[in-house]
Amino acid sequence: MSAAKPEQTRSSVSYFHSIAFRISSIAGTCFLIICILLTTLSYRQQKARVADELVALEGMFHSPLMLEIDAIETSKVELKKNWEAYKSVPAVMQLQAEMDRAIASDLVENAYLFYPDWIEEDGKPALLNLLSNANLYEDEKPAAPYVPQAELRKALLESETAGVGSTGTYEDDMGKWISVVSSIKDKHGELVAYAGIDFNHAFISKMLEKDLYRSSLYGLLAALAGLAVIALTVRLYLRPLHRINARVEAAADGDLSGSLALGTRSEIGLLGQHFDHMIGNLRALIAHIAESSQRVTSASETLQAGAHTSAQSARSITGAMEQLSGRAARQHHGTQESSRAMEEMAAGIGRVAESAGSASDASGIARQRADEGNAQMQSSMAQIAGVVTTVKQAVGAMERLRAMSEEIGSVTLMISSVTQQTNLLALNASIEAVRAGEHGRGFAVVSGEIRKLAEQSKLSAERISDLIERVQLETQSAVSAIDHGLGEVTAMERAAVQTDGAFRDLSGSVQQVADQMLDVYSVSEQMSASAQQVSASITELAELSRQTTELAETISAAAGDQQETMSQVSRTADELGGISGELRQAVARFKV
Repeated sequence: MSAAKPEQTRSSVSYFHSIAFRISSIAGTCFLIICILLTTLSYRQQKARVADELVALEGMFHSPLMLEIDAIETSKVELKKNWEAYKSVPAVMQLQAEMDRAIASDLVENAYLFYPDWIEEDGKPALLNLLSNANLYEDEKPAAPYVPQAELRKALLESETAGVGSTGTYEDDMGKWISVVSSIKDKHGELVAYAGIDFNHAFISKMLEKDLYRSSLYGLLAALAGLAVIALTVRLYLRPLHRINARVEAAADGDLSGSLALGTRSEIGLLGQHFDHMIGNLRALIAHIAESSQRVTSASETLQAGAHTSAQSARSITGAMEQLSGRAARQHHGTQESSRAMEEMAAGIGRVAESAGSASDASGIARQRADEGNAQMQSSMAQIAGVVTTVKQAVGAMERLRAMSEEIGSVTLMISSVTQQTNLLALNASIEAVRAGEHGRGFAVVSGEIRKLAEQSKLSAERISDLIERVQLETQSAVSAIDHGLGEVTAMERAAVQTDGAFRDLSGSVQQVADQMLDVYSVSEQMSASAQQVSASITELAELSRQTTELAETISAAAGDQQETMSQVSRTADELGGISGELRQAVARFKV
C-alpha cells in the first residue's frame, strides 16, 4: 500500500555538532597534547645538554689548573702579602693568564679561584678571593673576602665530595649568573683551592629561547598537519553515516520503501544491514496491523449493541432494589440509635457503681491513713518534748561555759600584770648589773633571760586573752541561736497538738462517707443489671435489621455492578472503534 507523504523539512546537523567534528576534536586534542609534551621534553633535553656543555667547559678550565698546584700554593702566600702580586710575581702572573684566557668565549663571563678555608664576613660564610679575570678586580680584589649566594655556596660544598658542582640561575650584586665550580686537590687529596666559572645568563637564555622557538614551531606545524589528516580520515570513514541518516529520516516520514547497500564490512556497514532488516520487519508489521484493525472494527460494533440492551435491564433492577434498601436502612438506623442509647445508659450506671465502689475503698484507705497520721503525730509530740528538754540543757551548759571563759579572762589579766612586774624587775636588775661592772656581768645575763621569758609570757597571755574573747563571742552567739531554736520548738509543739485534734475529726468524717458510698454502690449494681437486659433485646432487633439491609444492598450492588459492567463494555466498544480508526489512519501514512 502507499500514501502521499506529508511535506516535512529535512533536518541537518552542522559540522560543529557532528560526530566527525567531535572525533576530530578529541583526536586532534590528544595529538596536540602529545606534540606539546614532545616539545617540552625536547626543551628539557636541550637544557640538560647545555648544562652538560657548561660542566665540560669548566672541566677544560679545571684541567690546566691541576697542573699548576705549585703555582696556586705560591699565589696563596704572595697575594696575602701584596694583592697586586699578580702583576709582578711569575707564578701568580701565570695563573692570572689562565684566568684571562678562560673568558675569551662569549659564553664565559668570569673565571676565579677561591682560598679553600671558609671564614665569616658579617656573620655569613665567606671565602677569600685568590685570583680572577682582571675585570673583576674593580669589585673584588685578590685576598679580599667574598660572600657567595646560597646557590653558589651549595655548589662549592658539593664539589668537595663530587669534584664538581653546578648552580641554577642566581643573582648577586654584580648580575645574574649560572656557575660551575670544582675543587682542586693535591696528590694527597687535600683541598688546595676552589675553581669556578660564571656563564653569561643572558647568552644562555637567548640560546635556549631560540631552541624553544624552533621546537615549538616544528611542533605546531606537526600538530596542524596531524589535525588535517585526522579530520580528512574521519570524514571519509563516516561518509556512509550520511546515507544511513537520510534513510532513517525518510523512514521517520513514513517512507519504508527501498534499502541501503553500503558495500562495506565495517561496523557502519553492519549497522546498515541491521537497519534494512528492521525496515522489512516494520513493513510486515504495518500490513498485519491494517488487516487486524478491520476485524476489530466489526467486533466492536456488535459488542456495543449487546451492551446497550443489557444496560437497560440492569437499570430497572437497580431502581427497585434501591427503594427496598432505603426502607431497610432507615429501620436499621433507628434500632442502632436505640441500642447505642441503652448501651450508653448501662455504661453510665456501671461507671457510677464503679465510682461508688472506688470511693468506698478510698474512704477506707483515708480512714486508715488518718489513724496512722494520728499515731505519728503522737510520736512526733513526744520527740518534740524531748528536743525541748535537750535544748534547755544546752542553754544551761552554754551559760556555764561563758562563766568559765570570764574566769579564764581574769586569770589571763593577772598573768599579764605579773609579766609586766617581772619585766620591770629584770630591767632594774640589768641596771644594777651595769653599775656593778665586771662583777655584775653574770647577773646581767640572768636578768636578760628573765626579761625574755617575761616578754614571751606577756605574748602568750595576750594570745590567750584574744582566744577567750573569741570563745565568749561564739558562746554568746550559740546561746542566742539555742534560745531562738527553743522558741521554734515550742511553737512546733503547739502546732502538733492542733494537728492531732484535726486528725481525730477527719477520721470520724471519713467513716460517715464510707457508709454512704456503700449504699450508693448497691443501688447502682441493680440498675446496671436491668439496663444490660434492655440493651441485649435492642441489639438483637438491630442485628435483624442489619441483615435485611445488607441483603437488599447486595442485590442492588450486583445490579449496579452489572449496569456498570455493561457501560464499561459499551465504552470499550466505542474505544475499540476509535482505536481501529486511528490504526487505519496511522497505517495510511506509511509507504510500503
